[in-house]
Amino acid sequence: MVLANCRAQFTANDFDFVASVLSRQSNQRISLVELLSDPECRDEMLDHEALPKALLSREGQVAVSQQLYFYVLARTVLRRQGIEDRELADYIGALLWQFSSVQRMHSPHEKMPQQFHYIAEMLEALSKASAAEAFLIRVHIGNYALFLSGMFHAWIEKRQQRGAPDPSFYESVGRSSFKTAASHKLAYQLELAQVYALLAEGFRDTRLALNELAQTIWKSKDKPPFTL
Repeated sequence: MVLANCRAQFTANDFDFVASVLSRQSNQRISLVELLSDPECRDEMLDHEALPKALLSREGQVAVSQQLYFYVLARTVLRRQGIEDRELADYIGALLWQFSSVQRMHSPHEKMPQQFHYIAEMLEALSKASAAEAFLIRVHIGNYALFLSGMFHAWIEKRQQRGAPDPSFYESVGRSSFKTAASHKLAYQLELAQVYALLAEGFRDTRLALNELAQTIWKSKDKPPFTL
């Protein structure tokens, strides 16, 4: 599943990169011990405006993990939309990281054999799913709707002219899916109930943040790396 765990998977190279960039900004060496041992200090450092600039340069792209790359960029654009919750930024970073794999985009969970290419297929599958499977599918619908409408908004608007679902469809189905998932017992066990609730309430603002990110890292009219 997509979990809010980017920050838990940073590598030694990630910490070296952060320390190097911030040391140049403050004219003093940032202690790696601080980054590794103090979560609050780490989180404050990750909010520094120098990091997204460095990550969008050639230097950042070759030096760090996808987890650091997507977390910092997601955190940056979410804050511009007034979304300050770090767990939500961690979740969005993990979503972008995992959905960079086409296979992961079409599967709610590695233990589920179904491969979905349309939201309609996912909604239909709910009628035959067990309670646990329905939860996984609901979460996947929310993730899928947010990813497509956030990172490929211009492409969705273009397809709308040919009768495909418009952006409001993705927002509606995404919000309702996250809202349903937030109340499921598995959401509490996974410590994701609050994240899902925030996504249900703030789906549009999160989508707008991803729209900005998409315009930053690739051409706005690019289509997803798969065929619908």
